[in-house]
Amino acid sequence: MKHFYLAALLAALFLNSCVSEKEKSPTLPEARIDKLLPDKVMEGQPFQQQPNGASAMSILGSSLVKGSRIKMNGMPLETSSGDGTSLAALVPNEMFAKPGNFVVTVETPDGRTTNSLTWTVLAKTGPAPEIRTMHPNTTLAGKGFNVQPNGISALGMTGLNFRPGAKIFFDGKELATSFGNVDQLAAVVPPEFFQKAGKIKVTVQNPDGKTSASREFTVTQ
Repeated sequence: MKHFYLAALLAALFLNSCVSEKEKSPTLPEARIDKLLPDKVMEGQPFQQQPNGASAMSILGSSLVKGSRIKMNGMPLETSSGDGTSLAALVPNEMFAKPGNFVVTVETPDGRTTNSLTWTVLAKTGPAPEIRTMHPNTTLAGKGFNVQPNGISALGMTGLNFRPGAKIFFDGKELATSFGNVDQLAAVVPPEFFQKAGKIKVTVQNPDGKTSASREFTVTQ
């Protein structure tokens, strides 16, 4: 009977010990990644360069706690401490030396892995860009459009085969252009282009020099 009592006591102590350890190491909330910045880059072309010249990727998501690590095709990258909604990591040059796709995940300190997103390295050259739609494609003379918080007018564009570094041109004049994706661009349109009625020739040029067929942007009186 004495041995049975001791065995029961040891079992109870062991159980309490396990509960205590679990309480000391609570399970972290499930992490998720929602966006890669950038999610597409050009082969051999540095991006988001740091003071030391290294290229960096940022990740936006949830429960990205301190100690989490960004992985590309399973290889851990040098990752900065998370603030809960973002992480950043240095991307070695060899990862974007040639075209290809990489699976990006985050491993949290408790060993769990998030959902995955695809990171793409685009070839330096490819098919010529193609303009599908412009938003807007017409405006009234002297009237701004898609007005941004700073008061500037902006043009949105959809199409095909856009590359990072692509530029939108109005009548041959380069506009300040933002690359959204291989099918999305946006540009700032200075007021000088819509002060009087007329038709403006719009083209897109990729970094490899290939240029789209032109579309018309109409300014009406």
